[in-house]
Amino acid sequence: MILRLLLLVAALLLWVFWPDNTPVKPLPASKTASCFQQISWRLDSIDPAFGLSAEQALPLLQDAANQWNQALGKEVLRYDPQQGFPVRFIFDARQQQQLEQLMLERNLHRYDNRIEDQQRDFEQQLAEFQQLKDEFAEKDRQLAADIQAFNQKAQQADPGAAALLGKEQAELLSRQKEHALEAEQLDALTEKLQDRQQQLNNTIADRNALIPEQQPTGLAEVGLLEQQGANRMMTIFAYKDAHHLTLTLLHEFGHALGLDHLADRSSIMHSQLNGSQQGLTSADIQAWQQQCSARG
Repeated sequence: MILRLLLLVAALLLWVFWPDNTPVKPLPASKTASCFQQISWRLDSIDPAFGLSAEQALPLLQDAANQWNQALGKEVLRYDPQQGFPVRFIFDARQQQQLEQLMLERNLHRYDNRIEDQQRDFEQQLAEFQQLKDEFAEKDRQLAADIQAFNQKAQQADPGAAALLGKEQAELLSRQKEHALEAEQLDALTEKLQDRQQQLNNTIADRNALIPEQQPTGLAEVGLLEQQGANRMMTIFAYKDAHHLTLTLLHEFGHALGLDHLADRSSIMHSQLNGSQQGLTSADIQAWQQQCSARG
């Protein structure tokens, strides 16, 4: 009886003072896999509404993955058509909005080229007109001075100089007629320039009329990387062209590598696509390096 009591007390003491060996909770797969093992991906499906074939999409996906691999100095993203996480293209209204925006940009670009040509032509004609106008003004001043000088001479001349004065007067009258014709030509050029300026203004007005009164605020998501445990799935909702699709793929692959959004607008991991993004930046690479060094 005493022995059983001693064994019971010993068991109780062992239970109370036994060290806690609860294992440390592992970091989420999204934050560790890119540092210590490769992440595999595959092209899963493409909505026919995109008008994009697998042969067109796959090289863009491989290019985006390879850019990360080259920047990080090792193969962190690998194409695996069997076991890789799925990349899907799902068409929705945002894609249509992108297409409409792209068409608008193309039309605006055409108008801008036309406006540039018209503006250049108008400025050239305006410069030529200004030169003619300056020359006409100089001729006008000279003719007025010559007429004034002739009138003074006629008032002081004796009757014997009438023949010479008559010849000089005829020359002045001829110059006046030519001058009047030049004035009419300048008036015609003025009307022509006014018409050209109106054409330019109309083209600018037509161009501006294409722009909707309320500009779109931007797409909430053109791509999405979802993850539950070690399972990932990338979905592409919209893109304008191959370049912007590659930027979106780079961004979503960055999320697959465990990266969050960055404040630097030029970085791929900025929260929204913008014109300053061209490819991976030092900020993107440093974010991955800091993430991995912090998790040693």
